[in-house]
Amino acid sequence: MLVLEAVPPLDIRQVLSAVSSGREIINNLQDTGVINRKQRITLTQILVSFLIERFGQRPSTSIKQALALSLVQTFPALNDNSDSGYDIWYTKARKLIKDGGVIHYPATGFLEERLRNVRKRSNRGSTQQMPEASQSRRAYIPESTVPEERAFQQKEWLKHNSEPFTQVQSYMKDTVLSRANWIRGNSSKDILEILTEYPHLTSPGMILQDFLVLHGEAAPKLFETWLPEYAEKVLYLAKQENKLPSVTVEDMTLDAKGELALTLLPTMVPQAVYRVGKKSIRHSTEESRTAFIHQMPVGTNMVEYLQQSQPFPSVLALGDPQQCASQAFVILAGQALPQSTLLGAVDVCFKAFYVLDINYPKQCAPAWEFLQQVVYQIEGSESKPVKFLKTSLLNCRTV
Repeated sequence: MLVLEAVPPLDIRQVLSAVSSGREIINNLQDTGVINRKQRITLTQILVSFLIERFGQRPSTSIKQALALSLVQTFPALNDNSDSGYDIWYTKARKLIKDGGVIHYPATGFLEERLRNVRKRSNRGSTQQMPEASQSRRAYIPESTVPEERAFQQKEWLKHNSEPFTQVQSYMKDTVLSRANWIRGNSSKDILEILTEYPHLTSPGMILQDFLVLHGEAAPKLFETWLPEYAEKVLYLAKQENKLPSVTVEDMTLDAKGELALTLLPTMVPQAVYRVGKKSIRHSTEESRTAFIHQMPVGTNMVEYLQQSQPFPSVLALGDPQQCASQAFVILAGQALPQSTLLGAVDVCFKAFYVLDINYPKQCAPAWEFLQQVVYQIEGSESKPVKFLKTSLLNCRTV
């Protein structure tokens, strides 16, 4: 016999109105359609306190679903556009049968994670350990239509020739699929080994060409959408969270605003805690910003900089942070690949992760994941903080 649980009505507005910080959240949502990260945390704390007071530390799935549903119905701006509309707030536990076995996925979401942390503290006084971010973002790569022998001949020619460059471009385009399959089939190879096998990947335009063949629809997204759709909204949200530097944004050019918004991305998505052995690590905001876009003055000694650079792809911007970068580079395996704009450098750097089939550096992975999911619209695992920022941007109506 199926037993249905009677779920009492949950008045979100009444719950929030009971405390001053909750009333401030209500006003923000009514006035602007968005709340900042600090208010999101406060909102979660208020709702979880209400849950525990009314239903104990282990409320039923039905109660948690009802609360999450009531939240997004009361404030549609918090709807995350998932099937339920409230996945970032609560996703129930589920089972998946695969290859004859059963995979268990625990409940997730801001409400569930807060409840779990409250229980941990009350039981053991322990602190939250966030899981290491998953980056399952591989796309299916079809087999090359170029005969294997011909692809090998082109590959060997490319190893020993740089001219004529039109021939380089042609051979690189012909071998994109065979190269992509080779890279994915040799996952133990590091970046230097890949570039030894395919040295022209660092030639002008080659990373862009490879990505265009592999992910055609996503290729132009950053240039098409960053300035008209995202930049000013990111600046607005950064201002709400007191993360906007002391600059007069109104006096900046649109391109300068776009570059500033890019540099602020790592501050907008909190860094995950991950483990190396028994040690838990969370990088600082400054470490995240530097790993994502390293801003340095004009005249920086490039030889010394490259000698000290990290092995993963990164972006270097030279010039005044309050203006458009004087010079922009993608730093890759000890090489500085010059780009015409900072936006262009971020675009090439993002595409290098896909072409080389390497993970984002943990120092700034959330910023790259945001660009992947929201701007380039490439599917993959999406963390709750990234999804919350996406929801905030979609519902921001003050710009």
